[in-house]
Amino acid sequence: MRKDDLLTAHPVRFCGSGCNTCDKYQRFLAGDESGVVNPENNYRCCWLPKDYPRGRDCEIRTCCEEKGITLCGECGQFEGCARMKEFYSKPGYDELRRRMLAETARRRGDR
Repeated sequence: MRKDDLLTAHPVRFCGSGCNTCDKYQRFLAGDESGVVNPENNYRCCWLPKDYPRGRDCEIRTCCEEKGITLCGECGQFEGCARMKEFYSKPGYDELRRRMLAETARRRGDR
């Protein structure tokens, strides 16, 4: 696995996580794989390939990929999505929602 290929052209991921500012991503590039799998739910970082040998893909990534979108905000069901309402209700996750919506608007050209 080439580390240069891990981060796509879209550093803001499905839910709004910002890989380019993530310390786990930076440590991984430096050779430290600790922290790339969440011990609470066994989800792996979403920039890891599907064949990464540890962890599993999160439901948000899977949902977006099934719909052929790269951000939840591109989904016509986003505002009513129970999964995303629960996800963004966690403390501090409102920043992820804001970032994801801003990136969705930027890609559409709304700026």
